[in-house]
Amino acid sequence: MRNAFHYGWVIVGVGLFIKMAALGFGRFAYPMLVPSMRESLGLHYGDMGLLSGGILLGYLLFSFIGGALATRFGSKRVVIASLLCSSLSMFAVSRFSAFSLLLIFTFGLGAGAAGAHIAMTTLPMAWFRKESLGRALGVLMGGTGVGVIITGLLLPPLLSSFGREGWRECWMLMAWVTFLVCVAGVLLLKERPEKIDLDSFPSPEGIATPIKEEDLSLRMIFLIYFLFGIAYNIYTTYFVAFMVEELYIAEKIAGLIWSLFGWTCIGSGVIWGFISDRLGRRQALLWNNGTISLAVFLPLCFHQPLLLGVSTFLFGATFLGTVTIIAASVGDQVMNKRASIYGLVTLVHGIGQLLGTTSGGYLRDFTGSFNLTLLVSLTGFLLCLILVAFARKQGGTMGKSDE
Repeated sequence: MRNAFHYGWVIVGVGLFIKMAALGFGRFAYPMLVPSMRESLGLHYGDMGLLSGGILLGYLLFSFIGGALATRFGSKRVVIASLLCSSLSMFAVSRFSAFSLLLIFTFGLGAGAAGAHIAMTTLPMAWFRKESLGRALGVLMGGTGVGVIITGLLLPPLLSSFGREGWRECWMLMAWVTFLVCVAGVLLLKERPEKIDLDSFPSPEGIATPIKEEDLSLRMIFLIYFLFGIAYNIYTTYFVAFMVEELYIAEKIAGLIWSLFGWTCIGSGVIWGFISDRLGRRQALLWNNGTISLAVFLPLCFHQPLLLGVSTFLFGATFLGTVTIIAASVGDQVMNKRASIYGLVTLVHGIGQLLGTTSGGYLRDFTGSFNLTLLVSLTGFLLCLILVAFARKQGGTMGKSDE
């Protein structure tokens, strides 16, 4: 008799908190701290862009390396090592002021985020069928939204309470939380179903998996995710600074507006994962990119706090949907070394992020406004929309995985 409890959902639950720490804190806390860090350290926006670029360079290099290591040594080991790297890097950023040292440890933040993200995303692929993989990954990706909510609601009061150096206390707090999540991962994560209960989940190994006509080719996945990386990281890195520095919105109000991004992120992965399970990855991505384009268009034309909130709401409601659909699309390509393949896809994505965040900071310094920076973001999303709309449909069957 088959056990009704599926341990894969424990993996997903722990993974949600791992995403919260590695990405929600290690990646998306930085935009909230840009204004106070810049003022305290006496840096320019170009310098802050370089620090963000340090995070992205670490993320970029360790996307593929993390995937290769997960294939070689197992996803759990890579997740734990990456969380330790993230925690130590957060602690170091909270203590140092020298730009060169901050650049080194922001690199460590990116490396830890990439390793944890790649390994944790591919871990559930061994536990769920294609028909439910989108939903499982959607729940997992919601951890990023949890992290954004916490940073949006908690960091502004901390910054106000501790004054000019409050950003240091923020990084220290996140370092401790990340370490505790790492301990939970050591205790609860399991590598594969075969190691605990073969009957808890009927494995489809050995059965050829048909790909729907609507599914995207691997080549198109690479191209779309590259452009998405350029576009989304510009928005997430500079939108809070745009509200505070250019629209003169109070940090507390800007934090509340930005927290909408986190609240909607939590459900977006699950919703879009479910949609992609039902309609196909390509159709889901088409609607997703149309909505996220609207989200970036709004602040270019309207500066009222209400409409800025609508922008972050729509962005959050679609952002993790894109990430979930792309991850599920890779999971659909049933082949060897899934972690390495997803790592390579994320590597290309990271190159786009690096180009987006560095160019965004320099465009702001050059023009004195964030308008051109946001326009570049909008252009990237519109290109994604066009590519998905006119992508050639793919048919065929992929063989069984040996992973």
